[in-house]
Amino acid sequence: MFKKIIISILAFIIQVDSSFAQNKIIFNVPIFPPYMLENDGKISGIGVELVEKIMKEAGVQYVLKIVPSYARALEDVKDNKSDGFFLASQSAERDKFAVFSNTIMINRWCWFYPAGSTLNPKDIKFKSEAKVGTYLNSNTHKWLLENGYIVTGSPQKIDSLLKMLNVNNINVVFLAELVFIDSIHKMGGNPDSYIKVIQEEKPFGIYISKEYLSKNKGVMEKINAAIKKIINKPQ
Repeated sequence: MFKKIIISILAFIIQVDSSFAQNKIIFNVPIFPPYMLENDGKISGIGVELVEKIMKEAGVQYVLKIVPSYARALEDVKDNKSDGFFLASQSAERDKFAVFSNTIMINRWCWFYPAGSTLNPKDIKFKSEAKVGTYLNSNTHKWLLENGYIVTGSPQKIDSLLKMLNVNNINVVFLAELVFIDSIHKMGGNPDSYIKVIQEEKPFGIYISKEYLSKNKGVMEKINAAIKKIINKPQ
């Protein structure tokens, strides 16, 4: 009888240790200034700082892993090489493999083009004539392709988009508002030199893999509760 009790206790301890190890979420982080950026091996940015507050409030441990693109972030989740990624907007493809959190912030998708341009995204000819650039394999990239726009430029670095725009290799950029404005400032430009047309607003959140959540019950509930508390907290 005593031996059985000892075995049961050991089995419980092993189970607890295993559960604790699984609780540390491996987050993929695409470099996407000003939300996520990397400097001398340190990952920072407004998105990283916000997620840090949320995860601390939720009491959930995590580690960050830099990846080159959102496409890679999703592929790693599919292959169980990571447990999630942020900041991200929701899509049907991502929903197949991961669960989207409550909204952390609102991301505005906008068209940007030089102030002297005669382009108009609401013009019926715009879709067939505009040479559009966006960030490679992002949701904006997929949205453009799905909706029949001509994507002429899709580099992995935002500053490359601006250089293409300045030399007229593309004549309009479709990108998250803060990403474009941040890049313009870093290059010494003036955002007022460009026309901005808002296409739509998308919630930004955290994706966590269904595989991880199936083994760690209640984690998403903790994170969503923390998001609600952090986002609603007076700054």
